[in-house]
Amino acid sequence: MLDRALNRIASAVDYDRVVRLLAPIEGFLHPLEGYALMMLAAYGPGKGTVLEIGSYLGRSTCFLALGVKHTGRPAVVALDHFAGSAEHQAGASHESAILVEEGTTYNQFLRNLERAGMAPHVRPVRAASLKAAAGWHEPLRLLFIDGDHAYEATRSDFAAWSPHLEESGLIAFHDVEVWPGVTQFYKELIGHGKWRERACVHSLRVVARA
Repeated sequence: MLDRALNRIASAVDYDRVVRLLAPIEGFLHPLEGYALMMLAAYGPGKGTVLEIGSYLGRSTCFLALGVKHTGRPAVVALDHFAGSAEHQAGASHESAILVEEGTTYNQFLRNLERAGMAPHVRPVRAASLKAAAGWHEPLRLLFIDGDHAYEATRSDFAAWSPHLEESGLIAFHDVEVWPGVTQFYKELIGHGKWRERACVHSLRVVARA
Protein backbone atom coordinates (compact mmCIF):
# COMPACT_ATOMS: atom_id res chain seq x y z
CA MET A 1 0.00 0.00 0.00
CA LEU A 2 2.81 2.41 0.88
CA ASP A 3 4.64 1.72 -2.41
CA ARG A 4 1.43 2.42 -4.34
CA ALA A 5 0.91 5.69 -2.48
CA LEU A 6 4.51 6.77 -3.08
CA ASN A 7 4.22 5.95 -6.78
CA ARG A 8 1.11 8.13 -7.01
CA ILE A 9 2.92 10.97 -5.25
CA ALA A 10 5.85 10.63 -7.65
CA SER A 11 3.44 10.77 -10.60
CA ALA A 12 1.82 13.92 -9.25
CA VAL A 13 5.20 15.58 -8.84
CA ASP A 14 6.17 14.59 -12.38
CA TYR A 15 2.89 15.95 -13.75
CA ASP A 16 3.47 19.28 -12.00
CA ARG A 17 7.01 19.49 -13.40
CA VAL A 18 5.90 18.77 -16.95
CA VAL A 19 3.00 21.23 -16.83
CA ARG A 20 5.24 24.02 -15.55
CA LEU A 21 7.84 23.30 -18.24
CA LEU A 22 5.35 23.53 -21.11
CA ALA A 23 2.96 26.16 -19.70
CA PRO A 24 4.57 29.01 -21.72
CA ILE A 25 3.66 27.34 -25.04
CA GLU A 26 0.39 28.68 -26.38
CA GLY A 27 -2.16 26.09 -27.42
CA PHE A 28 -5.54 24.49 -26.81
CA LEU A 29 -4.41 21.21 -25.25
CA HIS A 30 -5.38 20.74 -21.60
CA PRO A 31 -2.39 19.72 -19.43
CA LEU A 32 -4.05 16.41 -18.52
CA GLU A 33 -4.57 15.67 -22.21
CA GLY A 34 -0.94 16.51 -22.84
CA TYR A 35 0.25 14.30 -20.02
CA ALA A 36 -1.83 11.44 -21.40
CA LEU A 37 -0.17 11.89 -24.80
CA MET A 38 3.22 11.94 -23.12
CA MET A 39 2.51 8.61 -21.42
CA LEU A 40 1.27 7.07 -24.67
CA ALA A 41 4.40 8.24 -26.49
CA ALA A 42 6.57 6.83 -23.72
CA TYR A 43 4.88 3.51 -23.03
CA GLY A 44 2.40 2.84 -25.84
CA PRO A 45 2.56 -0.47 -27.73
CA GLY A 46 4.49 -1.11 -30.92
CA LYS A 47 7.85 -0.09 -32.34
CA GLY A 48 6.76 2.33 -35.06
CA THR A 49 6.73 6.10 -35.31
CA VAL A 50 4.68 8.60 -33.30
CA LEU A 51 3.06 11.06 -35.71
CA GLU A 52 0.87 14.06 -34.97
CA ILE A 53 -1.25 15.87 -37.54
CA GLY A 54 -1.54 19.52 -36.55
CA SER A 55 1.33 20.88 -34.47
CA TYR A 56 0.38 24.59 -34.34
CA LEU A 57 2.94 26.14 -31.95
CA GLY A 58 4.27 22.89 -30.55
CA ARG A 59 2.42 22.39 -27.28
CA SER A 60 1.24 18.85 -28.04
CA THR A 61 4.49 18.17 -29.87
CA CYS A 62 6.50 18.85 -26.73
CA PHE A 63 4.31 16.61 -24.58
CA LEU A 64 4.81 13.78 -27.07
CA ALA A 65 8.53 14.52 -27.34
CA LEU A 66 8.94 14.37 -23.57
CA GLY A 67 7.47 10.87 -23.71
CA VAL A 68 9.87 9.53 -26.35
CA LYS A 69 12.79 11.29 -24.66
CA HIS A 70 11.99 9.65 -21.33
CA THR A 71 12.09 6.13 -22.77
CA GLY A 72 14.66 6.68 -25.54
CA ARG A 73 12.25 5.96 -28.38
CA PRO A 74 12.47 7.51 -31.89
CA ALA A 75 11.62 11.15 -32.46
CA VAL A 76 8.06 12.39 -32.90
CA VAL A 77 7.04 13.41 -36.42
CA ALA A 78 5.25 16.78 -36.31
CA LEU A 79 3.21 17.24 -39.48
CA ASP A 80 1.70 20.63 -40.27
CA HIS A 81 1.57 23.12 -43.11
CA PHE A 82 2.08 25.79 -40.41
CA ALA A 83 -0.29 28.17 -42.15
CA GLY A 84 -2.92 27.87 -39.42
CA SER A 85 -6.44 26.49 -39.58
CA ALA A 86 -9.42 28.59 -40.61
CA GLU A 87 -10.12 29.59 -37.01
CA HIS A 88 -6.56 30.94 -36.61
CA GLN A 89 -6.72 33.47 -39.42
CA ALA A 90 -7.03 37.23 -38.92
CA GLY A 91 -10.45 38.13 -37.53
CA ALA A 92 -11.46 34.48 -36.97
CA SER A 93 -12.70 32.97 -33.71
CA HIS A 94 -9.24 31.85 -32.52
CA GLU A 95 -7.05 34.42 -34.28
CA SER A 96 -3.34 33.66 -33.86
CA ALA A 97 -1.29 36.79 -33.25
CA ILE A 98 1.95 35.12 -34.36
CA LEU A 99 0.33 33.85 -37.56
CA VAL A 100 -1.01 37.29 -38.41
CA GLU A 101 2.37 38.86 -37.66
CA GLU A 102 4.68 36.36 -39.37
CA GLY A 103 2.40 34.69 -41.92
CA THR A 104 3.30 31.26 -40.52
CA THR A 105 3.46 29.47 -37.18
CA TYR A 106 6.58 27.52 -38.16
CA ASN A 107 9.23 29.85 -36.76
CA GLN A 108 7.49 30.12 -33.39
CA PHE A 109 7.02 26.35 -33.39
CA LEU A 110 10.79 25.88 -33.77
CA ARG A 111 11.52 28.47 -31.09
CA ASN A 112 9.20 26.70 -28.67
CA LEU A 113 10.88 23.35 -29.30
CA GLU A 114 14.28 24.87 -28.62
CA ARG A 115 13.19 26.61 -25.42
CA ALA A 116 11.68 23.40 -24.06
CA GLY A 117 14.74 21.38 -25.05
CA MET A 118 12.67 19.11 -27.27
CA ALA A 119 14.12 19.92 -30.72
CA PRO A 120 16.34 16.79 -30.82
CA HIS A 121 13.27 14.62 -30.26
CA VAL A 122 11.08 16.04 -33.06
CA ARG A 123 11.13 15.62 -36.85
CA PRO A 124 9.11 18.50 -38.32
CA VAL A 125 7.40 17.84 -41.65
CA ARG A 126 6.16 21.05 -43.26
CA ALA A 127 3.47 19.79 -45.63
CA ALA A 128 -0.24 19.23 -46.08
CA SER A 129 -1.49 16.05 -44.45
CA LEU A 130 -2.73 14.19 -47.54
CA LYS A 131 0.34 15.11 -49.59
CA ALA A 132 2.64 13.80 -46.86
CA ALA A 133 0.59 10.61 -46.48
CA ALA A 134 0.93 9.84 -50.19
CA GLY A 135 4.69 9.45 -49.81
CA TRP A 136 4.78 7.91 -46.33
CA HIS A 137 6.24 4.42 -45.78
CA GLU A 138 6.97 4.11 -42.04
CA PRO A 139 4.76 2.07 -39.70
CA LEU A 140 3.03 4.13 -37.00
CA ARG A 141 2.48 3.09 -33.39
CA LEU A 142 0.66 6.27 -32.33
CA LEU A 143 -1.28 8.65 -34.56
CA PHE A 144 -2.54 11.91 -33.06
CA ILE A 145 -5.18 13.63 -35.23
CA ASP A 146 -5.49 17.32 -34.36
CA GLY A 147 -5.41 19.16 -37.69
CA ASP A 148 -8.31 20.72 -39.55
CA HIS A 149 -11.34 20.07 -37.33
CA ALA A 150 -13.93 19.90 -40.12
CA TYR A 151 -15.69 16.57 -40.60
CA GLU A 152 -14.33 15.91 -44.10
CA ALA A 153 -10.78 16.82 -43.09
CA THR A 154 -10.88 14.55 -40.04
CA ARG A 155 -12.24 11.69 -42.11
CA SER A 156 -9.59 12.27 -44.79
CA ASP A 157 -6.77 12.33 -42.24
CA PHE A 158 -8.01 9.07 -40.75
CA ALA A 159 -8.41 7.41 -44.15
CA ALA A 160 -4.96 8.51 -45.32
CA TRP A 161 -2.96 7.65 -42.21
CA SER A 162 -4.70 4.75 -40.42
CA PRO A 163 -3.47 2.18 -43.00
CA HIS A 164 0.07 2.92 -41.76
CA LEU A 165 -0.85 2.04 -38.17
CA GLU A 166 0.64 -1.10 -36.67
CA GLU A 167 -1.84 -3.77 -35.63
CA SER A 168 -1.37 -2.87 -31.97
CA GLY A 169 -1.18 0.87 -32.67
CA LEU A 170 -3.33 3.62 -31.18
CA ILE A 171 -5.07 6.68 -32.61
CA ALA A 172 -5.79 9.74 -30.49
CA PHE A 173 -8.35 12.39 -31.47
CA HIS A 174 -8.43 15.85 -29.93
CA ASP A 175 -11.46 18.12 -29.42
CA VAL A 176 -14.12 15.42 -29.37
CA GLU A 177 -17.31 16.97 -27.94
CA VAL A 178 -15.76 20.39 -28.64
CA TRP A 179 -15.67 20.72 -32.43
CA PRO A 180 -18.72 19.30 -34.27
CA GLY A 181 -16.84 17.87 -37.24
CA VAL A 182 -14.38 15.88 -35.14
CA THR A 183 -17.16 14.73 -32.84
CA GLN A 184 -19.34 13.51 -35.70
CA PHE A 185 -16.55 11.52 -37.30
CA TYR A 186 -15.44 10.03 -33.98
CA LYS A 187 -18.92 8.82 -33.09
CA GLU A 188 -19.32 7.27 -36.54
CA LEU A 189 -15.97 5.52 -36.22
CA ILE A 190 -16.80 4.00 -32.84
CA GLY A 191 -20.30 3.14 -34.02
CA HIS A 192 -18.98 0.96 -36.85
CA GLY A 193 -17.54 -1.45 -34.29
CA LYS A 194 -14.10 -1.87 -35.86
CA TRP A 195 -12.48 0.50 -33.37
CA ARG A 196 -13.00 0.74 -29.63
CA GLU A 197 -12.36 3.52 -27.19
CA ARG A 198 -9.48 2.81 -24.80
CA ALA A 199 -9.15 6.14 -22.97
CA CYS A 200 -10.98 9.43 -22.47
CA VAL A 201 -9.25 12.50 -20.98
CA HIS A 202 -11.28 15.70 -21.32
CA SER A 203 -11.69 16.07 -25.11
CA LEU A 204 -8.95 13.54 -25.93
CA ARG A 205 -10.10 10.10 -27.08
CA VAL A 206 -7.80 7.14 -27.69
CA VAL A 207 -8.90 4.20 -29.83
CA ALA A 208 -7.53 0.81 -30.85
CA ARG A 209 -8.70 -1.81 -33.29
CA ALA A 210 -11.52 -3.88 -31.85
